[in-house]
Amino acid sequence: MGGGYAYRYRQEQVSASEAVKPVRGYPVKIIFLYGSWNRRCCSIVQEAEGLHYAAVPVIEKLRRGTDLLYLTVKVDDDDDECIDVCTRSLQDGGLEAPPELPCVLLLAHPPTNDNNTKMRVEHVECHDLEQALVDDFKAAGAEHELPSSKATANLASSLKEAWSRLFDAKGNLLPPQPKQSKRNTVVTKRRVKTEPAIRIFVAGDKSQVGKSSICMGLLGALLKTGKYTPSDLAYIKPATQCEAIQLVEEFCKHKGITSCVPIGPIVYYKGFTRSFLKGETGETSDDLLEKASEAVDTLAMGKKVVIIDGVGYPAVGSITGTDNASVARACGRLFSVPGSTTATTERVPVPVLLIGKSGVGDAIDSFNINATYFSHRNVPVLGAIFNKMNLEGFYSLENCKEAIDMYFDKFQPDKRAFGYIPQIPALTNARENVASISQEDQLKEAVKSAGLFVEKFTEYVSVDAIVDAARKATLSYIQSTTSTQNGETVSGTKRPAEEIGETTLANSNDQSKHPRIALKSAAAPGFALSREQIEAMASASGAAGG
Repeated sequence: MGGGYAYRYRQEQVSASEAVKPVRGYPVKIIFLYGSWNRRCCSIVQEAEGLHYAAVPVIEKLRRGTDLLYLTVKVDDDDDECIDVCTRSLQDGGLEAPPELPCVLLLAHPPTNDNNTKMRVEHVECHDLEQALVDDFKAAGAEHELPSSKATANLASSLKEAWSRLFDAKGNLLPPQPKQSKRNTVVTKRRVKTEPAIRIFVAGDKSQVGKSSICMGLLGALLKTGKYTPSDLAYIKPATQCEAIQLVEEFCKHKGITSCVPIGPIVYYKGFTRSFLKGETGETSDDLLEKASEAVDTLAMGKKVVIIDGVGYPAVGSITGTDNASVARACGRLFSVPGSTTATTERVPVPVLLIGKSGVGDAIDSFNINATYFSHRNVPVLGAIFNKMNLEGFYSLENCKEAIDMYFDKFQPDKRAFGYIPQIPALTNARENVASISQEDQLKEAVKSAGLFVEKFTEYVSVDAIVDAARKATLSYIQSTTSTQNGETVSGTKRPAEEIGETTLANSNDQSKHPRIALKSAAAPGFALSREQIEAMASASGAAGG
C-alpha cells in the first residue's frame, strides 16, 4: 500500500512503548490499538488492515507530501507495561488511549529543530469504527477500492477532525489545547477500569462453615461502600458438590449482579470420583482445572472484584487433583514474565480468605492446619473471618476477638483476622441452601434475611482491608516472580504446566508441586461415559455422593 501517493508509507506491528518513540523521517503516525482491556476488540485481527485503506487517501488530501507511519499495537491485559503506556498521559510518555478498544490515534512529532512544540496525540473518535474496518477490509480485498459505507464516511470525517486539531492550514503542528476536566475524568475512570480484576478465593476450615454466606456478605458489603456497581462484581463457584439453588445466587439476582455462576465446570456428582479414577469421564485433572481457569477468566473481564467460592474444606477434590489449592492456582490472573525463554505468561494463585469457626484455641488450630495446606502449594493466605460467634459468655465474640487478635499480632503479623461475625437468630432458617423453599414468598423472606446478614457483615468485617490485602498479595507474588531471572526460581513458582502433570509429590523436593492425575492412557477404557450413565451405575451400587 502507498503506491501512487506523494509520500512514503510504512505499516508495522509494534509494542505500545515503541509506538511512542519518534521515527526519523515519519513525523505523523496513525496508531491502531486493538485487543482488550475490556470486552470490545476486533473479531478478526486482519480487520486492522482495513484502517489504512481509509486513512491513507484521507491524509493525502489533507496534506500532500506527509510521510506516514501506520502502526498496529495489540493491547494485552496481562502486559502491565503495555497497559501503563496506553493509559499514561502524553507528558508522561504515554498514548492517552481512550477507554474503548479498538481505537485509532494520530500521533505527531515536532520537527527535530523545534524545541518549543511538544509531541501531540489526538483520538480519532468514531463510534462505529469496527464496522468501518470490516467494510474497508472487505472492499479493499475484493476490488481494491474504497467503500462508501456510512461507517467508512464517519471514520474519514473523524480523521479529518483529528487532523485539524493537530495541524493548522499551513501544515504546522499546533500547540496542545487546554483540556477540559471531562477528559481527565474519563482517563481516571479508565485507569481504574483497566486494572485487572482482584480475585479473592473464599475457603473454609470445614464444610457448612458459611463460605457462601461470607461470599454473599462480601458482595453486599462491596456494593454498600459505593465504590462498586453490580456490573463491577462477579461470583463463581468453580467446583461444587451441591447443585441445589443457593441463597447467594438469589441475592445476586436481587442486587443485579448478573455475573454470577453458582455451579461451575467441576461438579462432584454421584459416582464421579470412581469413574474419574477409572478414566471413564474422559477428562484429566488438567482438563478440569483448565475449564475452571477459562470460566473465571471469562467472568473477570471488565470486573473490579471476583469472589471465588471454594468447596468444603481445602483438601476436598484432592483425589481427582482438583482440590481447593489446585483450583486457586489455576484460577489466578495471568501476568507476563520478562526474560522468560519458554512460556511468556504465568498465573498468580488467587489469595485465600479462610472462614473459621468460633472459639479461640480450636479456631486458631483449625486456621493453621488449613492455611498450611494452601501455603504448602505456594497459595498466599490473607487471613480469616471467624463466623457464627457467640455474643455472650466466656467464648463471646469480644473475648475471642481479643485473644485471636493478640495471636495474629504476636505470631503471624503477615496475616490478620478481618472480622468476627456473630450468630444471627433471624438467619437460622436462611442458610445458603434454599432448595427446600418452594413458595415464592418464602424465597423473598430468605432474600430479606440475606440483607440482614449483609448489614451485620458490613458492621463486623473490614471489606476494604480484604480487597487491599488481596491486591497487595497479588502484586507481591508477581514482583517476586518477575524479579527472578537467569533460571532462578522463587519457591518453584516458575514451572511449565506440562511439568506439573509429570511430577508427583513423593519424588519432589519442590513443595509447590502437586500430583496431577492423567488418566487418558492405557488405564483408560478408550471411551467416556456420560454423567447420566455414571450416576445410574453409582445409584445402582448404593452410592450416596460423588
